[in-house]
Amino acid sequence: MKINASQLALLGLLALGSSLPGQTSESIPGGSGHKDPYIPVGAISVTPTVVQPGVRPRMVWNIDYPMAVVDLSDVDPNGTITATQEIDLKIRVMGVALQSGHTLLPAALWVRVGASAPWELAFYGRENDVNPDVVVYEKKNVQPGTQIDFSARGQSGSGSWFDTHSTAGSDLSVIGMIDGDSVPDYAPAYEQGRIESFMTQFLDEENHVVLGPHDIIHTFELGSSNPGDWWFDMQDIVCTTTLSQTRPDNGGGNLLSSSDLSTQTSSSSETVDDNGKIIRGRKER
Repeated sequence: MKINASQLALLGLLALGSSLPGQTSESIPGGSGHKDPYIPVGAISVTPTVVQPGVRPRMVWNIDYPMAVVDLSDVDPNGTITATQEIDLKIRVMGVALQSGHTLLPAALWVRVGASAPWELAFYGRENDVNPDVVVYEKKNVQPGTQIDFSARGQSGSGSWFDTHSTAGSDLSVIGMIDGDSVPDYAPAYEQGRIESFMTQFLDEENHVVLGPHDIIHTFELGSSNPGDWWFDMQDIVCTTTLSQTRPDNGGGNLLSSSDLSTQTSSSSETVDDNGKIIRGRKER
């Protein structure tokens, strides 16, 4: 019996696919909250090209498995993301639920990539300004050791601003979570079933977070700093961050190692200062 090497390689790829339940080569539909494909990449080669009975072929298995959030970063209890690999990131706003009576109020979201970097406005708008399919902020080639923080605040009907809440400090009004995490037990809305429609796709029946392997979700409470308040629901603005490993091409199709890249760390306790100027969100090209 003769087995063609390409058939053997195909069997290997089928075995690879079966070992990765839930991973496909297509993007997940928008309703899932996960936007980027996560599949193994690489190649399999077999020699000789025709395998005779009794001959043991040589298979070179050069497959890179996609890295999950825990492989690419650390997320501390405050929600600060620290890159552990060279990464690219994309941020999407999934919902805004801030209002006074029947009046929808705007919320603003800032991002800071680097502990001493300036805050950048990623989004400003009300509930009906949200498009969860739109990337509001994008940054490429974020170096290992870089801290990524998020800050948000709401605006009252009179135009004045509520307090700022940020991952850069110890603030119970913002939290970052990954797949499998439990929602904060100090936010009564989750226990009382008062969950905004845009949040239901990210929660299972036991209030555990359901996300893609590359995603982090940040939820904010902008109307109160007291977890005991019944309206403290941690859903006033919600964003997801999708991380991916930076894949520069060295000309041969192989991945470059980032192990020799310098680590960038610094510290800053600065708070957001928008100087009264609010502009529409944008993403870096």
